[in-house]
Amino acid sequence: MKTIATLWLCLFAAGGGDEKSKPLTSVRLKPTVSVRGLDVTIGELCELPADAAGVAIGQIKFGSSPVNGYARTISRVEIVQSLAAAGFDLTSVKVEGADEVVVQAVIVEVPGQDLLDAATNALQAQLAVEGGDVEYETPTRMRHVQAPPGRRSQEVRGRVRGTRTGANSAVVDVDVLVDGESCKKVPVTFKLQRYHHVLKTTGTLRAGTPLGPDALSIVREPLDQATGLFLDRMDQVAGMIASRNLQPNQRLTLGDVAPPAVIHRGDVVTVVLTRGRVKVTAKAMANHDAPLAGRITLTNLQSRSTIMGIVHGPGLVVVSQ
Repeated sequence: MKTIATLWLCLFAAGGGDEKSKPLTSVRLKPTVSVRGLDVTIGELCELPADAAGVAIGQIKFGSSPVNGYARTISRVEIVQSLAAAGFDLTSVKVEGADEVVVQAVIVEVPGQDLLDAATNALQAQLAVEGGDVEYETPTRMRHVQAPPGRRSQEVRGRVRGTRTGANSAVVDVDVLVDGESCKKVPVTFKLQRYHHVLKTTGTLRAGTPLGPDALSIVREPLDQATGLFLDRMDQVAGMIASRNLQPNQRLTLGDVAPPAVIHRGDVVTVVLTRGRVKVTAKAMANHDAPLAGRITLTNLQSRSTIMGIVHGPGLVVVSQ
């Protein structure tokens, strides 16, 4: 049956048949063609009449365009088979012209600057959504990319890979679209540098030094990731002191600040001991500095025993039992 069908197709391809069934639509093969899209249509392979039947036949996709640097030969029989597969009545079509057509693809180079511009625009849009202070380093070398120019259009579009940029890099996939269809994807890698504002010391600070604009400054620093340990606003240190000795240009962390002491080591304070409804007061000596609401250990001046309490104000410690 295959042999009979092939012979029958060849008969129509050669223009044979009864005069009464003479084809009404003439399909004439071209000897050579160059295609600009990702696929090949019958309209590119053949000369067709400018009527409805010719337009319909011309829109049939024969197959993919050849790979760059190679040519493909298509025979008249293959054209007839393609028409039959598309559902056309072969008794109304006459295939003539060349016995075969040589097909080559038109390929152009996609400018590297176009790829870079698309990648940069996509990265900028993503960074605008994410927010933050970020600088990026543009790649100095771009891949050479070739693609068909398309029958209607060739364009490039970029999209950041993943849901967001990385800590210090981002990859943008640039899609080369030919007539709206993806042809090639080109990855473009950017180096990122993130910046954050932090508080830094302007000079050497001794433990207990009051913190404020006179001792600190807000500086833009390169940091890959923000961390809650670093302080970045003056109001975070309002009324605070340095909890330890600090070096010049040192980034300020939570551990570097402390509230000022309201009781100092050696101070004699009043201790209020509460036992149910009974309150007992006594005098004790502070063993170390302590801020308001801070814990403190004291030495009872009479019994020389150690007491631990909470600072409720200058010279006042409450011990609960």
